[in-house]
Amino acid sequence: MKAIALSNARQAALASAGVILSNDWGAMSHGAVCLANDSLLRETEVIEELTLFAASYDSMVGNGLARLRDYIAPPRPSTSRIVRLTSYNENEPWEFVDYTRVKRGILADFAEVRQRTASKTDLQVPNRGLTVILDRDELKDKPEWQQSHTKWLIDLLNRATVLEGVTLLEGAAIQEATTWDAGSNPDLEIRNWVLTLANTTGFYPQNVAYGDLAHLKRQAAYESQLTAGSLARSLQYTEEQLAVALSVSSVLINAERYQATQAAKQEIIGSNVLLFTGIKDAGPMDPSNMVRHVATGAYGGGEYAVYITELGIKKIALTVENYEYLHVQHTTGVMQLAVN
Repeated sequence: MKAIALSNARQAALASAGVILSNDWGAMSHGAVCLANDSLLRETEVIEELTLFAASYDSMVGNGLARLRDYIAPPRPSTSRIVRLTSYNENEPWEFVDYTRVKRGILADFAEVRQRTASKTDLQVPNRGLTVILDRDELKDKPEWQQSHTKWLIDLLNRATVLEGVTLLEGAAIQEATTWDAGSNPDLEIRNWVLTLANTTGFYPQNVAYGDLAHLKRQAAYESQLTAGSLARSLQYTEEQLAVALSVSSVLINAERYQATQAAKQEIIGSNVLLFTGIKDAGPMDPSNMVRHVATGAYGGGEYAVYITELGIKKIALTVENYEYLHVQHTTGVMQLAVN
């Protein structure tokens, strides 16, 4: 074993930058950087530049996977892997009180109602990640191999999150089937379902997500009717226009796909329309059906941390990790409409 000698001043400077030197890798805390013994065949270190790239890429405009991910499960950042959730009775805000009970008589006390009930649950945010093994010879003349593989692994992690989130929403949803053709009114039909769900939850669902094919079927149904009103409707196809037509806060039209078979890709939402509630910045009384608890990555550089591990003379392992948990807070007010 070869010792690495550093002055006290140098060690203090490194420590202030968040770098701790140690020969005991197993005892290091998560996210620390260490110099391994020369006798070890592998050397692992956090690459801060790649971590920053990961955070930047994840927030890029136009990243459809990240946009869909945050739409169906708004993020709830935390600095800890342990999240304490307080759950309230969903029906208490709409309890009925007879108007005669709230009027106090002379020398009488006010009518009493019971205290609101709540329960607390501690959840641990699990560690997620993927590793790709690279051959040095295949990386020659590819100066951006670190960025391209980091971007790819983030996409894979995001796609896994989206597929899990859609599966969870579908499992909680009321399932209905419909046909949109020349005799139908797609917007009015969804508006009626919005009202039906409001009778269950007490408020309108805030989000409507169209699959690419469902959105096309809506437009084709209106165009085929050849009336002034239907043609005007067919031209209202932006997300903002649809949100106004449906009286909801936001609409998302998503065309993201995944490799379903060796020869074909499949839409994630497809010919379905999902109705639910997902609010990005909610307070303590969060009405979102599902949220995504995340713990910040190494150095506070966003959700992801990126590592490079030398596996030998020719092999390199590049790893992207994050801490994430999809939590279904309540299952009422969710619907999936299958459009034929």
